[in-house]
Amino acid sequence: MKRLSILLLPTLLFVGCQSKDSKTIKYPYAVKKAYNWGMNPDPKNMTIAMNALKAFASRDTAALKTFMSDSVHLSADGYELNGTRAEFLKAAQQEMDKYNSITINMDDMESVVSEDKTEEWVSLWYKQYGESKDGKKSSISMFNDIKIENGKVARWTEYVRHPMER
Repeated sequence: MKRLSILLLPTLLFVGCQSKDSKTIKYPYAVKKAYNWGMNPDPKNMTIAMNALKAFASRDTAALKTFMSDSVHLSADGYELNGTRAEFLKAAQQEMDKYNSITINMDDMESVVSEDKTEEWVSLWYKQYGESKDGKKSSISMFNDIKIENGKVARWTEYVRHPMER
């Protein structure tokens, strides 16, 4: 029995000391650059993004202008704009002009920053309620990804979950 214990001890030590991280995970798609996102503890970016959204909901292009970068990339439900702040504000005004009122009910939010500090984004999940100029009421679930550069909105990507037709 002693002899068996002496033989098993090195084996048990070897197995016990093996790193649990030695398994390699193989993903089905390659990622060009892993940003290693972390939560951003500074509320500044969240405030910028939410105030920009509030200015839009208030249909106030003057207020919205203060949060926008000199050039802005907008992706919104089949619409793309890669242009100046003035071009963005013109497109925003055209959208605002469709409504008598817009109300936002925020569901969730997060602000992240890449490990190397080269990217900062704010994500907003909310429901948007609106009343169009002809009195028609709507509600849609929205998700916005907003890139902040130098304290301004440089990219605004909007995803809409359309109601199912019956």
